[in-house]
Amino acid sequence: MKRTLSIVLVICLMLSVAALFAGCGEESGGPEYPVTIGGVTIDKEPQNVVVLNDDLADIISYIGYDIKMVGRSTECDQDFLHVVPEVGSAASPDLNAISNAAADLVIADSTLNANTKQSLESAGIKVLAMNPPTGEEELLNTYIDLGKALGGNVTGAGKGEKGYNELFNMLDTLNTATSSVVQTAAYLYLDGSGQLCTFVKGSLEYKIFSFNGCTNVFLNQAEPVVKTEELRVGSPKYIFFDNPAVLDVVKADPSLAKVDAMVNGHALMIPLKQFRRHGSTAEQTVFDMLNYIEKISKATADEATVAPTQAPTTAPKAAVTEAPAEEETAEEAVTDAEVQTDAAVSADGEVQY
Repeated sequence: MKRTLSIVLVICLMLSVAALFAGCGEESGGPEYPVTIGGVTIDKEPQNVVVLNDDLADIISYIGYDIKMVGRSTECDQDFLHVVPEVGSAASPDLNAISNAAADLVIADSTLNANTKQSLESAGIKVLAMNPPTGEEELLNTYIDLGKALGGNVTGAGKGEKGYNELFNMLDTLNTATSSVVQTAAYLYLDGSGQLCTFVKGSLEYKIFSFNGCTNVFLNQAEPVVKTEELRVGSPKYIFFDNPAVLDVVKADPSLAKVDAMVNGHALMIPLKQFRRHGSTAEQTVFDMLNYIEKISKATADEATVAPTQAPTTAPKAAVTEAPAEEETAEEAVTDAEVQTDAAVSADGEVQY
């Protein structure tokens, strides 16, 4: 009788322990799949993924799921993704290429053609349409949602949140290197009508730019269009710009001729799209800005106007594989009457003006 009672107690204890662990599993998020995001349910972990949006591809790479990528749109032109085959544009990708890649999930944005989306779904391929984030909270949610889609409710979501935190911790760490240097900077690009614009306060572009260790002369910018007078009075020591046409507009305005960056040739081209990629490219972009500023700051008075011909080609996570260009010699530098600009190699491998 005692032996029977002991056996019953042991069984009860085992069942209690099992129930305890089962409860813990439920509290930690339950099974990995199915995952539902934006009304789309993914029943099992995707193995072959096609990504059609460059920002989403950047984030996927940063959290370590780029190994699942079997296709990318032409817009996903980051250098570190060059080994992934192209499948056409984000709006109208090649259905045959996606099918031949044995894709089981396509991650797209709102530009994807409705008929193409329907054809993919009819072929049994899940389509997850996500709009790129515009604010910090949206960015965190995007990291988590992409993690969940590719790695599950628990593991994937955890990787996504960890990746988001690691990104901004790394940017803080990079920024600390020059935080003691009080200098000014501005970013300029052109809108569709050719007007000079900059980043609006509160935007993710503004946030990424703020990690360059300088004071933004457009610190409280409420709308994209730049007031020429503010640029003239702010006289930033460094100007970062989208493309050569931007400097053409600046140089054509006599009132901006004495802006510090224009006088000393402290202008570096970093394409606008790099500030709209919030993963591996964001690290590379901040690294390029900081390294450029540091080199100019440490240069002698004579060296300061003969700037390096390219930004560094490596950053903590986003490596650029192209060989660096040769440095410009003093003899090749432009005359004092000309505005000197510096070439850069972007995170996506393009040689810049």
